[in-house]
Amino acid sequence: MAYTEETVLGIVKARLNRLAFDTSLDDYLGKRIEAADAELARIGIKLIAGNVDDEVLLADYVVWRYQNRDKNTGMPEWLRRARRERWLKERVQNDT
Repeated sequence: MAYTEETVLGIVKARLNRLAFDTSLDDYLGKRIEAADAELARIGIKLIAGNVDDEVLLADYVVWRYQNRDKNTGMPEWLRRARRERWLKERVQNDT
């Protein structure tokens, strides 16, 4: 796991306007976080543990997926750009 689960879950819950002490969806959201991490890894983005930018990107991606799970809408430009920039950063690090 290349992220701090507690931190990412806290960000996700805040973005979804859920109270920190409300644990009713924690298992579900935890699985969605794991799935999003795996999906990012499949496209070549390996998150760095403890990197706040990576944890926020993962949380943003999870929230977008969660809020659009029943919709056929495209990814917003700001999120697409953040994912692309992170993917490019991975390529530069691998080339050096």
